Amino acid sequence: MADVLFLSETVLKQQSILQDNVDMKVVTPIIREVQYYYVLPILGTSLYNDLITKVTNSTLSNAEKDVLDDYIIPCMVQYCKYELPMVMNYKYFNKSVGVQNSDNMNPASLDEIRAIEDRAKNKAEWYAERLTKHLLANPETFPLHLSQPNSDIDTIYAKKTNYTSGMW
Repeated sequence: MADVLFLSETVLKQQSILQDNVDMKVVTPIIREVQYYYVLPILGTSLYNDLITKVTNSTLSNAEKDVLDDYIIPCMVQYCKYELPMVMNYKYFNKSVGVQNSDNMNPASLDEIRAIEDRAKNKAEWYAERLTKHLLANPETFPLHLSQPNSDIDTIYAKKTNYTSGMW
């Protein structure tokens, strides 16, 4: 399967507070991770692969384009906001993991990053749940969402809920 991302750098920067000078070498792997780790389990393998193929071939139906633009991309933007603070604050070097310093700004503390992540995660889960409910409400438009023809050991079945919470 081709390495196709539903969310582009341009759209991420337009729909979030990400600054224009952010290094996409840091951001692009997170976009890819968000798509695989969060979106694939929402869509399920069959619908996910179908959308990837149709994006690649420019053959999306209007309903599929709408689900990408109105549900999947906003969900991915929120999950990127959840995943990015930690990787943007801490850098991997060949001898350690460190905090990069700047002349104009102090890096956020781990507690501040956790607070940002918590807010972003709540929003991301809301958008994920919204996407799931849309797909469940439209089984005739998205028949591959819950059905997994030709499933095997690598098949990921679509989630029916997206909220996570602790015990307390």
